[in-house]
Amino acid sequence: MLNGFSFTSGLKAFVRLIRLPNVMMIILTQALLRYCIIMPYLYPEAPDSISPLTDFLILVIVTVLIAIGGYVINDYFDVKIDSINRPEKLVVSKLISGFAAIKLHILLNSVAILLGIYLAWRIKTFSFGIVFPFISGLLWIYSAKYKRVLFWGNFIVAGLSAFVILVVLLFEFFWLRLNAVQFVNVLPDIRWVTYVCLGYAAFAFLVTMVREIIKDMEDTEGDEATGCQTIPIVLGTKYSRYIVGMLLIFTMLLLGYTQLILFRVSMLTPFWYFMVIQSGTIYILYKLYYAREKQDFHYLSSLCKLIMVAGILSMELILISN
Repeated sequence: MLNGFSFTSGLKAFVRLIRLPNVMMIILTQALLRYCIIMPYLYPEAPDSISPLTDFLILVIVTVLIAIGGYVINDYFDVKIDSINRPEKLVVSKLISGFAAIKLHILLNSVAILLGIYLAWRIKTFSFGIVFPFISGLLWIYSAKYKRVLFWGNFIVAGLSAFVILVVLLFEFFWLRLNAVQFVNVLPDIRWVTYVCLGYAAFAFLVTMVREIIKDMEDTEGDEATGCQTIPIVLGTKYSRYIVGMLLIFTMLLLGYTQLILFRVSMLTPFWYFMVIQSGTIYILYKLYYAREKQDFHYLSSLCKLIMVAGILSMELILISN
């Protein structure tokens, strides 16, 4: 409960708790994927054949609720770490009790799982409904244990970033299977759309992985004091830079391969747009070499988020170039 604080303070705390910018990013990503990639390329002749808007909105709500639930439980388990790394942004235990955070987490995930089961019923695929309790449980385990374990914490968060993209593709695939005639009609385009979605998922995974390791480099003081075994603590900042550098180079190679394909199919606008993203990635690599202080790594973390947003927005240019 928020006691003794103004409405403005409470609102700011709520925004921090649910990570509103991240939530908006999830909504934007899934909306762009549906309307800029899946609809125009998978249903060019019959756009109304795409999954119902109501079901899609429920899918977005499920994704958002699970994400917010993950943020809440992460803050619950990270009270001691955050009190050292970023005490000014502490919400759980300072503005909301730990017990209230647990109840909120359970409520959000319960609603998300029930809605996920409804979506599974809609597409007549029981296994799709299992995805959401699995992700919810994974976020709990991550916050309680794996965030403090070498590599696995970073890998899980990066994988969940890719999941935001892949779950939209997966739902649309199962929806298509309900209509055999439509499925056969779009079969030649499914492979291309799948490759595009996998490309964006790989981009989200790599950039998130980079950002998570950089954040660990920023938060070394609090992580070390609470016994976390992050990459910077176990391997040191020097080798963490090497790992981040290799991931950035791999990201650049992925972007370069994408540009090659875009050039071959004469989609020059997104081709040059990706060149700008390449430049931003090179800049991060350059600044990483000179990063020493906490604020340096915070700056790099913010740049990674900017690169992520820029990459997702490229879906609009792919639509325009169609």
